[in-house]
Amino acid sequence: MAVLAMTYIGGGEYSIAELAAAARTDTGNMTREVARLERAAVLRSRRIGRTKLVEANRSAPFYRALSELVTITLGPAHVLAEELAGVEGVEQAEVFGSWAARMLGEPGPAPADIDLLVVGRPDRDDLHDAAARASARLGREVNTVVVAPQRWQAGDDGFLADIRSRPRVPVRPQGEDSR
Repeated sequence: MAVLAMTYIGGGEYSIAELAAAARTDTGNMTREVARLERAAVLRSRRIGRTKLVEANRSAPFYRALSELVTITLGPAHVLAEELAGVEGVEQAEVFGSWAARMLGEPGPAPADIDLLVVGRPDRDDLHDAAARASARLGREVNTVVVAPQRWQAGDDGFLADIRSRPRVPVRPQGEDSR
């Protein structure tokens, strides 16, 4: 799953070692997994010297549909939910900005980064570590904005009013049911 998330969401080329690190596996297993996905035309690769670079197969007839499915099921909201699950003090988290807009169907270019709104009082080091892990898994930088609950609820801040007026995608910690 990490392979699909990185190649279809990250949008770049990744070495077998980078993919293995993101999937928390060894390069032998990753090499076999990449070979299976290449045979299925999901991925394609090229060699530069001894390094094999892997990317999504954008010429596959199913690319767009698979890309949308991967973004919804393994994309930023899912990965961030997993990484934030252990961070104390997060009352609410949402993806906002261009990623949220694309996830909700607004046309536009692929976003370069992911904007994450965190409402609460999390430990900044724990939050930074979670965002860094999510960045590595997604192949995109995660920029966090932390807002105290009182400030979020007050609604008198222009920046927060702008965030509220634009698309947002909730991030639910793993194990939390969707109500």
